[in-house]
Amino acid sequence: MLMTYAANLLVLVGTILFCNFRLALCGRLGLLDVPGERKLHRSVTPLAGGLVLTLVVCPSLLLYALFGNVGEYREVLLLFLGATFAMALVGLADDRHSLSATGRIAIAATVFALLAAADPIFDVRLLNFVMFDLQFGVGSWLLSIAFTVLCCVGLVNAVNMADGKNGLVISLCIGWLLILIYHAPSELLCAIVALCVALTVLLIFNLRGLLFLGDGGSYGFATAVGLLTIAVYNVSATNGGRQLAAEEVMLMFSVPVIDSFRLTYVRLRSGRSPMSADRNHLHHHLQNALGWPKGLLVYLAISLLPAAVVTLL
Repeated sequence: MLMTYAANLLVLVGTILFCNFRLALCGRLGLLDVPGERKLHRSVTPLAGGLVLTLVVCPSLLLYALFGNVGEYREVLLLFLGATFAMALVGLADDRHSLSATGRIAIAATVFALLAAADPIFDVRLLNFVMFDLQFGVGSWLLSIAFTVLCCVGLVNAVNMADGKNGLVISLCIGWLLILIYHAPSELLCAIVALCVALTVLLIFNLRGLLFLGDGGSYGFATAVGLLTIAVYNVSATNGGRQLAAEEVMLMFSVPVIDSFRLTYVRLRSGRSPMSADRNHLHHHLQNALGWPKGLLVYLAISLLPAAVVTLL
């Protein structure tokens, strides 16, 4: 318990300190977002999310994994941190050097495939629909890994595509993690809470336009949420909750994922790359209709409330 408090305190203090020195730290690494034709913010803004994850959250949770009372979950946490760190680095490299979409997807697929092969807790082998009392086996070991990779890469890409307005992706991730708290075993709660702590501090600064997640943040935090969801889904809850059901997972991620499929279809139909930029995202339409932050509140409501209601019921 002491290591749990210590890890989360390190994350809180470290994230606050980093955010207060964000310009100097991000400036040294060239992680600054400059306003342009599509980027309508007023001033140069640090891309801080990936650095907070790699320099604050992951090291703090590494100490917890090595010295905390995590029982049989030590290897799980170490693999989780390694994959999260790797994907955050991919995003940071994209922030700094603009990697090709094909390269990013290939690296992400490799990371998730290796993780699913290394530990079955990160491999989706069975779809268990509790409300309908249905179960579907994914198939062979290789097929389950391919399915896991497809789900994880799709989620990371969907979250990255949704990261276009202040507060949106950070609030989504916090909401998803709060749902996971209801189901997670105690050994994984520290990681979930630590991510929530870091994201809450980032949200305060992000809503004021003082920093952005950047691809490092959206890739890294989406990976963390996705892997924790799979891990929690594959184990029974031990904190007074129940096992996470497949329908809850589908509801949790449905809005950004469906929007990414819609955007991909529209762009391909018009002869453009599915990774090309535009202002046709759901959050753009909500902003045009309702303004911001009203559009943010509606987006969060339709994204999180269905899963939250199913979880509570």
